[in-house]
Amino acid sequence: MEGTKLIKERLCYKRVLLLLDDVDKTSQLDALMQKCDWFGKGSKIIITTRDQGILDRPTLVDGTYELTGMDFGHSLQLFSKHAFRRDYPLEQYISHSERALNICGGLPLALEVIGSLLSGKSIEKWDTILKELEELPQEDVQRKLMISIESLNEDQRKIFLDVACFFIGFDKRIVIHMWESCRFLPVQSLQILQQRSLIKIREDNQLWMHDWLRAIGRNSIQQGSGRKLEKQQWVWTQAQALEVLERIQMGGVVHGIGCIEAICLKLEKLFQYSLIKECLPSLLNVRFLQVDSEDFNGNTYSIPTPVGRFLYYHWSNLLETTSGPFILPELRWLSWHYLPAAFKLTHFSLRKLVILDFSRSRITEKWDGWSHIKLAKDLKVLNLTECEKLRKTPDLSPYVNLERLILEGCKRLVHIDPSIGHLKRLVFLSLKDCFCLRKLPDEMGELESLRELLLDSTSIKEIPEWRKMRKLEILSLFSCLSLEKFSSIGCTASAAEPKSIKNLNSLIELDISETRKIEKLPESIGSMKNLKVLKLKYCLIRKLPSAIGMMEKLEQLEAGDVVLEEIPDNIGKLQFLRILKLQPTRISALPQLPESLITVSFHSYSMKMLPDLSNLLNLRTLSLHLDQPKDPPKLEEAPSGWWIGRLRMLEELDLASLDITSLSSDIVFLSQLKRLKLGCDNLQCLPRLPSNLSSLLIWRSSSLKTTGDLSYLKSLSDLTVRRCDQLTEIQGLEGLENLISLELNELPSLAELPDLTNLKKLKKIHPKY
Repeated sequence: MEGTKLIKERLCYKRVLLLLDDVDKTSQLDALMQKCDWFGKGSKIIITTRDQGILDRPTLVDGTYELTGMDFGHSLQLFSKHAFRRDYPLEQYISHSERALNICGGLPLALEVIGSLLSGKSIEKWDTILKELEELPQEDVQRKLMISIESLNEDQRKIFLDVACFFIGFDKRIVIHMWESCRFLPVQSLQILQQRSLIKIREDNQLWMHDWLRAIGRNSIQQGSGRKLEKQQWVWTQAQALEVLERIQMGGVVHGIGCIEAICLKLEKLFQYSLIKECLPSLLNVRFLQVDSEDFNGNTYSIPTPVGRFLYYHWSNLLETTSGPFILPELRWLSWHYLPAAFKLTHFSLRKLVILDFSRSRITEKWDGWSHIKLAKDLKVLNLTECEKLRKTPDLSPYVNLERLILEGCKRLVHIDPSIGHLKRLVFLSLKDCFCLRKLPDEMGELESLRELLLDSTSIKEIPEWRKMRKLEILSLFSCLSLEKFSSIGCTASAAEPKSIKNLNSLIELDISETRKIEKLPESIGSMKNLKVLKLKYCLIRKLPSAIGMMEKLEQLEAGDVVLEEIPDNIGKLQFLRILKLQPTRISALPQLPESLITVSFHSYSMKMLPDLSNLLNLRTLSLHLDQPKDPPKLEEAPSGWWIGRLRMLEELDLASLDITSLSSDIVFLSQLKRLKLGCDNLQCLPRLPSNLSSLLIWRSSSLKTTGDLSYLKSLSDLTVRRCDQLTEIQGLEGLENLISLELNELPSLAELPDLTNLKKLKKIHPKY
């Protein structure tokens, strides 16, 4: 109720855009917006739901839009991509493909999953599967998708249901350790699940699953157990978990409780700790246990302090008994957020533990539980994110099999124990946001397997020379404002000649952005032959070394600050360079850039004329911002960017320059261009623009008097015009039939707008001219 009141008080006079996705209860709407006047005039609220009854509120909902299925052509293309790995079916499969399309009813998820299920199978197998699907009602989409899930073997099914219940959004590289420990063959299983379109693995290694598939998976668990909680293998909600534990406590469960393999708990009240004490020993097959005791740690229990302290230690000791066998003998993953410092967990079996997550816990380096954690000889992942009382890492020498150590956000951490050098198998170490950390131990140089090291926003002053860290691929030093010396690549803050690069030849990604004390890079950086990503944003580096042109595998280069004046002429030799971002800079001339580029973003305060980029025929995104120098040179000619019309692959163009007076008429031939931004103060007129434009921004063009007739831009959905002092008219505005958003600001010469009543799709208009 207090949150609801706060929303009304804070937002009643503010224009907001609110998106409520996948609403399935009217109570969710009531909590956020019982009435439209909760928000300021002009606010927009978008609600998506599978239950049309939720939108049956005339006083709240102005209009509804029912999402239709894909048309036949697009359905066939999507289905074929998954069934045949091409855009159209094999000739002998055409009739069967049409049957499959009728079954899917234009639903993208069904097209993906069923297409993937049929992929690589014979005509006879297709016929068998399609007959089974055709027997189901057209509207029974979930049952059709379930056929694909039922075709999985036991290991694949368990991994699918693990993701459906717990691991959407988790890093695959972490979860895979549990599956390997359980001998689920995760590499092969994940590959099959991806091929069947049952899960996706994103570029950042996050596991992802469609909401429908998650619901289908969870529903199959409940049906398979006869809707008896104690017989479920996966228990993923707080209500379910407490009900199971209460049944055990009351003696109501004798058989079946051993089925539970994964359970999630949130301890909101003190008495629930005694519930855990009595019930966890019965969970003999649990391999994943997640406990969140945030509320227990975070409040004062609304009782007198001495009593609260007594109860705290009384209940916390319930799990510390030493009599009897260890509990949870199959435990592979223990995640206990906000673990109270008084808990030592000495009764937990850690023999098979591979993942331990104590994020946001109150433990320190002197916590008594560390001696017991040492029994986890197979530990692969230790996560101590935001353990804010931790000032020093514990003795790490017992964890010789550790592969990932996460210490992000340990704000008081000042010391890394030298025992870290014993972690010969460590591949990932994150110390991001450890603001008080000023020094790294020399023993870190013994981490011979380390591939990724994140030191962002630490206070370290020096990166020591790491002799054995030869497998390091990613090194991030973003916003290390105190960094003065980087021995491994010879960077220093002094005027002395930098040393040569050492021991980092495997590095793939290097980010030293916002390291304000690094002023120079050595030429020896060119020996980093495997480097693909180099980020040097907001460093005080005036000149990039010519050796960068020797980084033959470089794909992405980001650099820039107001002091950057020069990039090497040989940058054109980087034949794999795809992304180049130089902003802001004082570069006065660009050398010829490599034709492999697909994204260029360049901002200069000193460029004398628009550069010639006519050779960049593969460009998809181009952003050029050229601000006139304080003492502008006399230009030989006013450049018009004649070459822009040659960039036929261009999808996004952003131009801002005081020197552009006109644009080439060839720009109309950029058929792929969707987004165009123009901020050219001396631009006199607009040429005819590509008809496929969806977004157009014209700003800071004070010499522009008319836009010309824009009515031919039938795909335009977003139009913004601002700070154009002499603009008197925007022709053809009333003909932009697909326009959704119109923003007009700081247009003092604009007399009036045409009648826009025929623009049925126009939802947002800001005429402040």
